[in-house]
Amino acid sequence: MRIAITGTTGRVGTALARHLAGPHEVIGLPRTRFDLAAPGSEQILGELEFDVLLNPAGITSLEQCEDEPLLARRVNADAPAALAAICRERGVKMLHFSTDYVFDGREPGLRTEDELPSPLSVYGKTKRDGELAVLAAGGAVMRVSWVFGPEKPAFPDQILDRALAGQELAAVADKFSRPTFTRDLCEWVEAWLEAGTPAGCFHASNGGPVTSWYGMALEILAYLADRGIATPPLKALALDEMTAFRAPRPRHTAMDTRRLEALLGKAPRDWREAMRDHLESRLISR
Repeated sequence: MRIAITGTTGRVGTALARHLAGPHEVIGLPRTRFDLAAPGSEQILGELEFDVLLNPAGITSLEQCEDEPLLARRVNADAPAALAAICRERGVKMLHFSTDYVFDGREPGLRTEDELPSPLSVYGKTKRDGELAVLAAGGAVMRVSWVFGPEKPAFPDQILDRALAGQELAAVADKFSRPTFTRDLCEWVEAWLEAGTPAGCFHASNGGPVTSWYGMALEILAYLADRGIATPPLKALALDEMTAFRAPRPRHTAMDTRRLEALLGKAPRDWREAMRDHLESRLISR
């Protein structure tokens, strides 16, 4: 199968391109070749032969989206809509990656695919509009949350590095979701391909208990403690204390993954197991 992948210099795009390159022919579309911020850039697809388009590219910085709403709309909403229209015209499948931030997160509980989104930020609103366009064109959407992996540093890597350096540690304790490990996400995408690229929306995160950034950090420190590595104490922060967060963040966005489970034939593994796999590989590579 010939698979075109956007954003192959980003975390998810890099992971997908690496994972799928063995069994499939991967056509990488990094920003230098395919910049979604440039109107009309999607026309490059007319020069390519592919069976499936995976679109993890996007602007994910909430503050950048607040500062540059027109750019955010172009990249996160208008470009996916154009890509989806081209895919529909050509009769090829598209999988677009979105976010748990399409929910307002005001109430605890697991968000389902059927729950009506109500995003709080420019980022969430533009991602939601991109979703709607892709779904209307017969494509598929995978919403992911708190993505981490070996491709680029993320929150777990920051905590690990600071802990090993003996630096002060702090994390927000009143914002809740479930993490997503890129290695597992790639396997879920492969399962989606093998299932015949079904349309619709899928919530794609690891399983296990709903947690906070503080809970993730505690798991990392527990992993280090199991290996006899002493670390500084961890301070719990409140989301309202984070003055650097100018864009509003939803508090409760953990997603129900039963639709993904039906596709996989099993539940996604516990995020704590995935986290420890990631930490193990990080320590080995140091």
